[in-house]
Amino acid sequence: MGSTFPWFRSSVGDVGVAFGRDEARLLQVRESAGRLRVTGAAWCPLPSLDGGARPDVQWGRALRAAVGSGGFAGRRCTICLPREDLFMQSMKLPSMPDEELAEAVAWEAAKQMNVSRDQIRADWIRTGVSTSGSDESSVDRDELVVVAAHRDALDARLEAAWAAGLRPAAVETHCTAVARMLSRHHRRAADAGSCRAVIEVGTEGSSVLILHGDQTTFCKALDIGGRHFNEQVADKLSLDVEAARELRHARLRGVADTTFIDPSTDRAVFEAVRPLLSECANNVLMCLRYAAVTFRGLSPRQIVLTGSNGSEPGLAEQIATSCQLPVQLDDEQGSLAQLEQDLRAMLPHDQGTPGAWVAAAGMSLRGFECRSKRSSKRESTPSTERSVAA
Repeated sequence: MGSTFPWFRSSVGDVGVAFGRDEARLLQVRESAGRLRVTGAAWCPLPSLDGGARPDVQWGRALRAAVGSGGFAGRRCTICLPREDLFMQSMKLPSMPDEELAEAVAWEAAKQMNVSRDQIRADWIRTGVSTSGSDESSVDRDELVVVAAHRDALDARLEAAWAAGLRPAAVETHCTAVARMLSRHHRRAADAGSCRAVIEVGTEGSSVLILHGDQTTFCKALDIGGRHFNEQVADKLSLDVEAARELRHARLRGVADTTFIDPSTDRAVFEAVRPLLSECANNVLMCLRYAAVTFRGLSPRQIVLTGSNGSEPGLAEQIATSCQLPVQLDDEQGSLAQLEQDLRAMLPHDQGTPGAWVAAAGMSLRGFECRSKRSSKRESTPSTERSVAA
């Protein structure tokens, strides 16, 4: 699980496959004249595995249809598991060689997950922060984000990808992929001091990242996501959850001023989710305060809000007010906006906001050739943004 794969020497990236609970997003990007363009894209629902159905058959069939219609170049892919299938937790472990650390991480993760060691695959994201021992009897410790998944959950997705004709090169976390996508223009030595926070709001939960240049220095999962917004709207407006989801989806696409949603309904939805918006903003503030204290003044200058539910109306304003920092929905170069037009032209139906594709885009970027000295160095030294490699 700690193994890595050489970067694919091409301006066309891997096929990024972002698995959700009941869906998969597939995206392949290329670089053209200094900007990202979409080479292939597809979205597909994943059937539930009832009655002992095999994932390589049921999910493989759905993925195969998506691959066939998506216009992809090549079959090498990088995948990420659904957020709910991953265990992520920050830990401080004694400094040790990577080979020993791999075993220590696996045993610690198994203990926290209350399963046996052979039931999981584990890896880590090294934040680059170390704590020196205060006296001769203490030891130096490294701050890590430990990532683990049950073997069954991991194997099911890998088998489905193979059955669809794809060739998995690595398995990553959403956090690693999002960090890569939003660090494209922060890889020079001069960018090492650039500090920003990234809030990725997904369907089942959210992630708070703090990036220094292209390095991840803080990562924490939050249990607030689009599903919780849907349930809150359904409860407050006496709707079924699917109707609440469709209503929120319309607002996410910025159509609250059209006939889809009248102003009174829009206001009612906002009031329904307001407590969750406030809770999310307060959690982000607590993360920023913790990082500033623990990592000695680590203070982001701005916040990037992304993910499939990151454009929830009112969320950016709530976070900006709580954290007293500017909040934007894209990086300074508008990388996601560059992809939006291509996605709309390529996909037969509206499949979410550009932020919904940020993880898939980040995984596709893994296949690009390393173009900077920092990227070249990363090939020969342990990465601070390790992938959970298959």
